[in-house]
Amino acid sequence: MSQNQKLSLIQPLVDHLMQQQAAPEWRRGLVEQGIMSSEEAMALEPQAVAAAFRTMKIMQFLHLHPDQIMDAIEEHKVSWKVELAEEYRHGVVCY
Repeated sequence: MSQNQKLSLIQPLVDHLMQQQAAPEWRRGLVEQGIMSSEEAMALEPQAVAAAFRTMKIMQFLHLHPDQIMDAIEEHKVSWKVELAEEYRHGVVCY
């Protein structure tokens, strides 16, 4: 599986994780992973904490096997909207 294909799975997963947590959990995750010290994490603005946490999670998932990413998607009950062309919708509904 290519990196782009993996990213298409990882992006919705990380978006979901970001929505499920807030800045304190992001800070804690960064400290627990050894990315930065507690003082450094506390000094960051919320937008910077979000960007750092998002980057950390994306990099963690990029190093996983696609099956492990799919397991994480199922574990966190991630779903996303799929846009299909009109000619395919009837078949999908029937399936």
